[in-house]
Amino acid sequence: MGAVLVTGGSGLVGRSLVRSLVAGGQRVRILSRNGSNPVPHPLVSVQRGNLLRAADVKAALQDCSTVFHCAGEKLDTTNMLATNVTGTELLFDLARRQRVRFFCHFSSVGVIGKVAVRLVDETTPCAPMNHYEETKLAAEKIVSAGLDSGVVAILRPTNVFDESTVAALLDRSCRARMRLRFKGNELSHLVYVEDVTAAALFCLQTNSNAPVATYIISSDEEPGGTHLEVQACLAAMSDTVPAPPALSMPVWMAHWVRSLRRPVNRPDVIYSARRLTEAGFEPPFGRARGLQKSLALLAPVNP
Repeated sequence: MGAVLVTGGSGLVGRSLVRSLVAGGQRVRILSRNGSNPVPHPLVSVQRGNLLRAADVKAALQDCSTVFHCAGEKLDTTNMLATNVTGTELLFDLARRQRVRFFCHFSSVGVIGKVAVRLVDETTPCAPMNHYEETKLAAEKIVSAGLDSGVVAILRPTNVFDESTVAALLDRSCRARMRLRFKGNELSHLVYVEDVTAAALFCLQTNSNAPVATYIISSDEEPGGTHLEVQACLAAMSDTVPAPPALSMPVWMAHWVRSLRRPVNRPDVIYSARRLTEAGFEPPFGRARGLQKSLALLAPVNP
């Protein structure tokens, strides 16, 4: 088996994925613009290059039979089209020519956009509400063309978290407390990064009959998923975590106020991961255990 190419290897999901791959004895190559290695390991090599330059991408793909495309632009609207669409198109075209056997594209449930129903799955029509969602959906359409002799997995995670994300939930400032009062009763859509990584590896290791498969990765159907409930869960695990406020704004009112500023989705929407679990995937952690592990990893920093 050839090496595995990971784009976006320095990101939250990319780092976790690289660690999991090398733990399984897999050779990994990271395509990096600055040439840095986020996971120093004998099995990890770095190809310095730009996702928008064909020569760089060709070099990164050399001897690779598997690609995990984690790279993406979420913040800078001026670079979203180039990174999320043009970069994906170039990478996928060259991967197809090299006869890559497995291509995993990390998208987002954000591509689904505005919905009227509460329970959302992979069959729900997409209606993006912003430029990021539009570009990620455009990237999905590119890879959904499929490989000539391989399998494509399109993964749509919800809000991915690890210890760095949880650290922000420990904020005791008045601003943070007011934000929790405002959004407390809305679903957080948190999913642990190692569950996302495990889902990606499950897709790699599972013999799929479908040339292209799309999966939502979420913990929304687990109990205790609102912002207030997540804060209460963290507080129960550690004395250093502040308890959630006793009162918070009614969910309908908070949603109405937010909708005055920009288009927002309904606050109680559930992104169902049932297709993935029915395929045989079992998240190794789940939200609560993911929060617990994140707190444990923060312990040396926050004794």
